Amino acid sequence: MAVPQVDKKMLGELEVMGFPAVRSIRALHYSGNSNLESAINWLLEHESDSDIDQLPLVSREISIECGDTSNEVRNSAQGMRTHAQERKSEEQATAGSQKEISEVERELNANEHEEEDRKRVLALHKSKRVEEEKSRGRIRNQLQEDKRVRIQAAKDVMEAKRTLEENQRKRMMESRKAEQEEEKRARERIRQRIEDDKAERRRGLGLPRENTVASPPIVTLAKVKPIEPIVTSEQLRDCLRNLKKNHKDDNARVKRAFQILLKIVANIVKNPEEEKFRRIRLSNPVFKDRVGNLQGGVEFLELCGFKKLRNNSYLVMPRGKVDVALLNAAGVGIASAMENPYFGLLSK
Repeated sequence: MAVPQVDKKMLGELEVMGFPAVRSIRALHYSGNSNLESAINWLLEHESDSDIDQLPLVSREISIECGDTSNEVRNSAQGMRTHAQERKSEEQATAGSQKEISEVERELNANEHEEEDRKRVLALHKSKRVEEEKSRGRIRNQLQEDKRVRIQAAKDVMEAKRTLEENQRKRMMESRKAEQEEEKRARERIRQRIEDDKAERRRGLGLPRENTVASPPIVTLAKVKPIEPIVTSEQLRDCLRNLKKNHKDDNARVKRAFQILLKIVANIVKNPEEEKFRRIRLSNPVFKDRVGNLQGGVEFLELCGFKKLRNNSYLVMPRGKVDVALLNAAGVGIASAMENPYFGLLSK
């Protein structure tokens, strides 16, 4: 049995590719030494065979001629063994050489792979660095844009605030102007109402429209003999001044007293025949609280013509004692005292 002869060139190429020498010989032998592709296909198809790493052996034909002696046979066998040993040594040397070449090639391939890996790593690192730089550039641009937007927004807010404040200021000025005009109209209405009330009171008292306090008109009634006034207008005003001064700390109470006194005088002037208007019960709670308890209240009525009864329970004005002129002067004095806030306060 002998190792089959194969193509040395294709065997070397298979070993350079990394295939073992034994497997390469089996592949070339069983693929018929036809081409390299067939041998590679055979290796791929039979790589899982159990005898893939065993050298194939083929029969070797030995021709024996007649007349050969046993020595010649022995010599021939010895020569075959020697040739096989030499062949084996050569194959081992070739296998060792191919193995060394394969290891060197593998190292070179490994170095090439390492260089390729290094290049890929460098390229990847460079690409990553470029991408990071682009990302930083985008972030920087976004920050600048955000800053610009914030600045513009702040400007817009300040402008809106300024506009709002300006509008509020205009509205306040317009509102103040409207309030002033309304106050002016309200004062005019109050003044007109006071004038109307004054005129109404004068009409109620039978007084003329003009204010003639110094020279009050004398109203003469039919069938009533004029009575010469005993009390003067100045005495009436002095009594009212004293009443105001005696109670200057309670203006509301003085005002209520003046209102009651004016109502009493006006009722008598309008209805001098009505006894109920000429008779006042001193114990009346309203009269006592608003006039009777004030120093000068009863005195003023007495100046107007009222007299106390002996039991001091009533103030009475007899029908024959009704002095319309005096009552008119009293009414004018009371109206003047009510309208003048400084009445009785500036006099000594």
